[in-house]
Amino acid sequence: MSQQYVHLVAIATVKEGQLEKLLEEVKKITEVVHNTEPDILRYYCIQTKNAKGLDQIIFVEKYTTEEAFKAHTASAHFQAFAGKFSEFLAEPLDIKVGSFIAGHEVRASL
Repeated sequence: MSQQYVHLVAIATVKEGQLEKLLEEVKKITEVVHNTEPDILRYYCIQTKNAKGLDQIIFVEKYTTEEAFKAHTASAHFQAFAGKFSEFLAEPLDIKVGSFIAGHEVRASL
C-alpha cells in the first residue's frame, strides 16, 4: 500500500499595507515548523500577486499523514499564528487539499 501524504496549498490575499507584517509572521512560523514538526515534509511559501494586483502568499505543504496535519493545526504555534492571520487578509483564505498526480520533488545527483 502506498503512502497517503496530505498535500495542501493555501492562498492568502493580503490587505494593502500588511505584507511586511505578514511576512514577519510567516518567517517565524516556518522556522518553528521546521524545528519542531518532523512529520511535515514540505512547508514553504511563495509571494505573488493576483489579477487585481494584490499581494498573495501561497503556502505549499506536505504532511506524512492526516494525523500529522491535524497535529500541526492543533499545535500552539499554529494556533497563535492563526489567531493573528485574519487581520492581514483582504479576502478569505483559499485552501486546497489534494492528491499527488505526477511530477517530481527532488532531482538526485549521481
